[in-house]
Amino acid sequence: MGDGSLSQDEIDALLKGADEVATPSTAPSMDMPQTGAGLSPVERDSLADLVNSSMGTVVHSLTALLGKNVSISNAYVEVKSESAIRGDFGRQYVQVGMDFTGGLSGRNLIVFNMSDAGVISSLMMGDDSGSAPSELSEAHLSTIQEFVNQMLSSCATQFSDKIGRGIGTTPPDVAVANSAGELKMPGGGELAKITYNISIENMVNSKFYHILELPLASDLARSTMGSGSGMGMQQQYQQAPQQQMQQQMQPQVGISPVKFPPLGEGLPPGVGPNINLLLDVKLALTVELGRTTMLVKDILGLGEGSIIELDKLAGEPVDLLVNGKLIARGEVVVIDENFGVRVTDIVSPAERLMRVQ
Repeated sequence: MGDGSLSQDEIDALLKGADEVATPSTAPSMDMPQTGAGLSPVERDSLADLVNSSMGTVVHSLTALLGKNVSISNAYVEVKSESAIRGDFGRQYVQVGMDFTGGLSGRNLIVFNMSDAGVISSLMMGDDSGSAPSELSEAHLSTIQEFVNQMLSSCATQFSDKIGRGIGTTPPDVAVANSAGELKMPGGGELAKITYNISIENMVNSKFYHILELPLASDLARSTMGSGSGMGMQQQYQQAPQQQMQQQMQPQVGISPVKFPPLGEGLPPGVGPNINLLLDVKLALTVELGRTTMLVKDILGLGEGSIIELDKLAGEPVDLLVNGKLIARGEVVVIDENFGVRVTDIVSPAERLMRVQ
């Protein structure tokens, strides 16, 4: 219309266009995790990064457990149906299951091939050659169970630290699977399968498998993506240059080290350090008779009447430790019906400093 007002047809057209803009698109957003369709590529990458990082920390305890250098790396995450995962396995395997509880809950299944499991069990039972036994006995399976218990329990601790929620574990169960049909898969339709490379000091260069319930895998992935901030990854990348520009525009502030006056400066004459302020502090005093190192199989075999040989000879001085630090040595005496220690030597300050370093 010539007077600047809108006709009814023009108003209807505008309202129709506004409705189309207000109606959300049904196409999935790249920033939003997809539910009901396994894990999105971003979630799979997030889960792979999480388990790679956790395993990188866990290998230190596993190395100490086996006495050989252990490397676990290159986690590869897939989402498959239970039948498809069973189709990936066609030989004998050792399987160990464990549940996560608490902050995140769900079932884990760790699967080793028989030869790798044999090497691990031999090393844990004290055979430095790592020769796999011809048949895995109950004792061998128990060592594999303890190996996985150490691995998954340490992973649960790492996950707890990263997501800020406590995660507990149940006792692991171990069994031999003579075929894919005997694998005790976690419940549910689709599952997350993680394949790791494992290397044990020129004895093992292979793979093992970690199968999780999909809800557990999804919770782990999303817990580390920072999705609760209400901001997609693309938005974070867009804001990064803006933050850099703001930092560049801020005036540079000169920074110089703080200079403190000497501790005695400003105190009245005659007032100085007073050891009496510390006399009421309680410290733990420990008398150490000796130490030794034992294999897992020997510890499991301890019972009433077992004798443990220590690293000190009869008549050698015992160590006196305060808060774990050696301060003196002495000899064991009997006072009435109680044991006591007569101090025979005070550790020099130089020796104490060397032990602290």
